[in-house]
Amino acid sequence: MGQQLVETIQAHLPVSAAEARARAINLLQDTGISAPEQRIDHYPHQFSGGMRQRVVIALALAAEPKLIVADEPTTALDVSVQAQIISLLKNVCAQHGAAVMLITHDMGVIAETCDRVAVMYAGRIAEIGPVHEVINMPAHPYTAGLMAAIPDMTQDRERLNQIDGAMPRLNAIPQGCAYNPRCPQVFERCGHERPDLLLAGATRAACWLHAKDQQGVTA
Repeated sequence: MGQQLVETIQAHLPVSAAEARARAINLLQDTGISAPEQRIDHYPHQFSGGMRQRVVIALALAAEPKLIVADEPTTALDVSVQAQIISLLKNVCAQHGAAVMLITHDMGVIAETCDRVAVMYAGRIAEIGPVHEVINMPAHPYTAGLMAAIPDMTQDRERLNQIDGAMPRLNAIPQGCAYNPRCPQVFERCGHERPDLLLAGATRAACWLHAKDQQGVTA
């Protein structure tokens, strides 16, 4: 593990092997690895899943980036470890002056972690804005469908809400708004003209419902 950290540091920064090793030890300490002077020479199989994820965060910070792209950083971790890793990622990146772009399907993680969120559908942004507004007042029908599908512990329901239909293949995206075959509020314009991101209160949504000249009638 230490060899990979040292190699990454030296690939990006003009430091000696000894300096890179010292930097790697400091990064392991920053990410919560106990006894980093000894653990740096251990193999990945000697670490738990959560500890390996901490090492990956240290690896991501090794080259002093301004932006870290974290793609599903909590996958395959139990809930308590997920919370630890997300908290660590936020704190360590703030300490090192790096921004974080978090890619995840977990709306709970988004709600607890992010300042802004972009909801994507078929490879394009459907809605973007402050997390609180997007989650609590979704302006795009797809965002609204995602939020409605989250189980509500205060309600007694036999069936969960779902979005009918299926995601299109990226080589067969429908004409117009890509979401129009599944949208409960679709109207004529949606089927032939693709919307850009339009102002929708505190957020922006790629939906003709928010066009000033919107004259359609919902189906």
